[in-house]
Amino acid sequence: MARLILLIALGIFAWIAWQKFTASPPRQRRKLLLQWTLVAVALAAVLLAVTGRLHWVGAAVALVLPVLGRTLGWLGRHLPWLAPLLARHAQARQQQAGRDSQQGPNQDTGESPLTVEEARRILDVRQGATREEILAAHRRLIQKMHPDRGGNDYLASRINAAKELLLQQL
Repeated sequence: MARLILLIALGIFAWIAWQKFTASPPRQRRKLLLQWTLVAVALAAVLLAVTGRLHWVGAAVALVLPVLGRTLGWLGRHLPWLAPLLARHAQARQQQAGRDSQQGPNQDTGESPLTVEEARRILDVRQGATREEILAAHRRLIQKMHPDRGGNDYLASRINAAKELLLQQL
């Protein structure tokens, strides 16, 4: 008798899922399919746990999945600024990969050339700075912005280019 009730419930679940799937717009179908699949897996895990056929580790995983889903949903709602940052980061990585694949060993890096004024602003030195002041400013900045210390290659290269340009001007 219990199996018959279970089969009827499964049939009703499948029919409702199919009706909702066919009535939804094509853009939402993938999301809906994922949701219904997760619900079906959770129901199957509960059924196996109730009948004693599911190991306790499987039950723990089935318990963690909804909690994880709610946590990710909460993060998406309460940290809306995170999505644009991640998208911008992914776009920058794609552009960098495209530049690296197109760039040969003798080609220009694509960076705009520094002017003397920009070099002074980068190193934060005055117009008549001495060699020692330029080197001290460079050392101070490169220690903060070096890629090995959490900086990035672009900033380190701009700091180095600013130092070279200002030293050439002396």
